[in-house]
Amino acid sequence: MALFRRKRRNVGAFVPPAPEPLAPLDDVVDDALKIAFHGVRMAVKNHLIVNAVRDGKPFDEAELEEFARVEYRELAATNRDAAVRAQEDLDRDESKMGDRIYPGGKPVVIEPDHRRKPLALRAVADAYDAAAVDHEGLKLLVDEAKAAAWDEIGGTLAARLAAPRVDDDPDYAAFRDERIAHFIDEDLAALRASAPTHSAE
Repeated sequence: MALFRRKRRNVGAFVPPAPEPLAPLDDVVDDALKIAFHGVRMAVKNHLIVNAVRDGKPFDEAELEEFARVEYRELAATNRDAAVRAQEDLDRDESKMGDRIYPGGKPVVIEPDHRRKPLALRAVADAYDAAAVDHEGLKLLVDEAKAAAWDEIGGTLAARLAAPRVDDDPDYAAFRDERIAHFIDEDLAALRASAPTHSAE
């Protein structure tokens, strides 16, 4: 059977691919802002729908901008907390690093993305804080949230307004004549009595 055994080929030593360079920090911040914009817009849209449909509150642009501002500030606080934890992790890893090496003699190093993580998180937090005080940006966000809310519930509301109002009470039809008689006897009589009198010319 040895005649049919495949011969081993020498493909050389494995050479790992060169590490990909880190994305520029400005690009990281821009991507985070885009994601946050969509997330905050969705939160504002849902808040607007609850205000309008459940609570019957009128549209209040200033209140919605403040709601969006709070959302951005909460995101900023979350990223700052994450930056503190990332810095603690980095400090701990650096203190343990020493002269550690991988099997084969390659030194153990901290990856660039891990080293930059605290800085990136702080930069994103600063960008969120800036977005929270950007009046034009907040206005654009609220306008888009309003349009999205109308797309979601506008058809339903329009159908409700267009539908005839029908009383589901089974006694509605039975007492219809009585209500009309009451309206004629009392309401119209009161209306005539309250009308101003005009003396003959």
